[in-house]
Amino acid sequence: MTPARVTCYHYHPTFDHQTLGIDFPALAPSALFKSVLPSANNVDGTVRDLLAARDVVLSPSEIQRIHGFNCIGIAEKIPDLSLTSSSQVHVWHITDDLYPVTPSEVERWMVDAPPGKHWILSEREFDSSLIEQSNSLEVVVWGPERMASWIGESVLSGELGTFLQTEEEIESPVINIENASSENQTVRTLRPLVELNNWLEQRGWDGARTSPVLLSARLWDITGTLTGPDDQPESGNWQIIEDPWASTYQIHEAEQVLGKSPALRIMKPSSGWMAERDSLPSEMLKLADQRRQGEPETNDDEVSSIMLEWWRLDQSSVQAEFSQLTIPGWIIYLEGNESKLLHGRNGRLYEFD
Repeated sequence: MTPARVTCYHYHPTFDHQTLGIDFPALAPSALFKSVLPSANNVDGTVRDLLAARDVVLSPSEIQRIHGFNCIGIAEKIPDLSLTSSSQVHVWHITDDLYPVTPSEVERWMVDAPPGKHWILSEREFDSSLIEQSNSLEVVVWGPERMASWIGESVLSGELGTFLQTEEEIESPVINIENASSENQTVRTLRPLVELNNWLEQRGWDGARTSPVLLSARLWDITGTLTGPDDQPESGNWQIIEDPWASTYQIHEAEQVLGKSPALRIMKPSSGWMAERDSLPSEMLKLADQRRQGEPETNDDEVSSIMLEWWRLDQSSVQAEFSQLTIPGWIIYLEGNESKLLHGRNGRLYEFD
């Protein structure tokens, strides 16, 4: 007899809804799900998009609905699931409601569901004990929190193409151009370097609740003149990341950016910014300095050597402007402790207001 496989995540009534910027007295599981995907109008379409990003195509099912269980389609295999074999999987969706899934609903579904493997995505609370052991059904159930985590991770990885479009969330770059249109501004998001599940497991926090967010940063565009060892000038341009959370600067590489910025809450740094357009720190500008190979020199023994020479940025020649940049991260809700903010690139925890 094959036991029904169940994965359920239950809503915690003390969830801090204010961390997601939702002005409600309480946050129901369905609201939690929607808060992670504020721009998603169709969950079925979202699931199809995420599976398509993993090269999984859903084919139509003869059974489309069983007592509130909507069949999205049939997949050959779901990479995110650890089912016992690679046979076809029916994908089901239960829409949100005020009440949890009832025993009678599950019982009716189990009677009418075709034999085989099933993946149920429920926006309603789903008690794992409702799935009884069966020798014909193998079932994986994802409740609202697990769905939110899965989709939120996909947003941060860039698999789900949602965008930041609200003007309130976009910080206008400081540029010396009159009548510049904010409509042309774009927000870029760096790729995450932290794998959340592994990070949590390494610290024994496997069951911790998390919410994906974006950390506000700046991308500085610097132009200026490098001066060589013989005072020869050379114009240059550099892009430098100002990370106020880690209190660091670093040269920006184009491949570090996601193709699309996810629609998530942006966390502002409580400590403020480190650089201003008319007062750029030397620590930041020194990143433009370069060491280059000089001309070969030959000594009396006819031995050639090549010395490294400094080309340094003339800080008086610098012109700078910045644009909005975001860094992926997560709010980590720790039992008995204050929530922390996990930086998605350096893996460190930070306080937040």
